[in-house]
Amino acid sequence: MTTQTVKISGNCGMCKKTIEKAGNSADSKVDWNEDNQTAKISFNAEKTSLDAVLKKVALAGYDNEKYLAPATTYADLHGCCQYDRTLSAPPANPENTPENKEESTGSSSVAKAGNFQPIYDQYFQLKDALVASDHKTVATGATKLSSLLTTLKSSDLTAAEQQAWKAQANSITQHSKALQEAKDLAKQRLAFVSLSEEVYKLAKTSKPALPVYQQKCPMFNGGKGATWLSLNKDVKNPYYGAQMLTCGSTVQTIQ
Repeated sequence: MTTQTVKISGNCGMCKKTIEKAGNSADSKVDWNEDNQTAKISFNAEKTSLDAVLKKVALAGYDNEKYLAPATTYADLHGCCQYDRTLSAPPANPENTPENKEESTGSSSVAKAGNFQPIYDQYFQLKDALVASDHKTVATGATKLSSLLTTLKSSDLTAAEQQAWKAQANSITQHSKALQEAKDLAKQRLAFVSLSEEVYKLAKTSKPALPVYQQKCPMFNGGKGATWLSLNKDVKNPYYGAQMLTCGSTVQTIQ
């Protein structure tokens, strides 16, 4: 295991819990210190990297010395966790060619990984709420997603993203609304099947900041099966939650 100390912004014990949960895995361990705003990160360099751990921390809402959190994710943090955003992204590597700049996550800011990143961020929050079988949080998350979709401007998108958004916008909006209006978890999960299919199409056009795993439950919907997207290799089934948490397998990796 390799250990490094890095700067990660945050405020409180709740921040510590979120930061460490985001960065901890079978191959990495994060110990964040509230007093000096730093974290000791130990990781297996043969299986992961410091960059990969810090990207996950940023996607959880916490700026660090290499990556900045997406604005929408920061805004969703609890009020006591909204730290002063004093860190800035490091300068771009001058060795990056123009062709490689976008692939290198936009000069080290996770928020610049792609113009659909806020949609992906909100989608993953919905997925986690379904894994937890939390109907109320799913409804709240669907409302946030619906609101987010109305703020997306086609003029901010690349040509490929514009084409994908033109094809998927109506469907994603419709399925987000269905999630928002669903009266119970069963209906939310059915709506999430369709939403997952549309978000997958976006992800194939404009890749998320981190590798994304398309996973499938073969049993859901009367044996028809259903897919979803996840940031984690370990299967946590949003269609059954604790009832059959590990039912499913990874069918594809988007990276």
